[in-house]
Amino acid sequence: MLETSYGLNFFLKSPKIKTTQIRYVYLRVTVDGVPKETSTKMKWDAKRWDQEAGKAIGTKEDAKTLNYFLEALVTKINQFRTELINQDETVTSLKIINFVNGKTISKAKVLHEFKEHNDELVALVPTEYAMGT
Repeated sequence: MLETSYGLNFFLKSPKIKTTQIRYVYLRVTVDGVPKETSTKMKWDAKRWDQEAGKAIGTKEDAKTLNYFLEALVTKINQFRTELINQDETVTSLKIINFVNGKTISKAKVLHEFKEHNDELVALVPTEYAMGT
């Protein structure tokens, strides 16, 4: 299902105690008017940040690295959004934030892996393996 509105931007979040200009870069995703945000775990100087563009200012290597990281993140999010649309799933800001935080990947359980392995071996018992294997 296609959403009616979609927004993606980066911003620096001010700490409660403003002792330094170094701040965390946050990502805000808004889908159908529902905003969700998460940290990118990257830090940046507030004096070298363009709030309008949502990226670092400068031509130094650190600015280029941060901007490249942010662009790569946007690309991954857009690919995930396209996959959701192709699978006819509803696109929500929570799904996108969970994808960014790595919570959408199902982790295989050990017992499940053992069961699959044992089923494969049982299928090969009369031809390649003995039952004791």
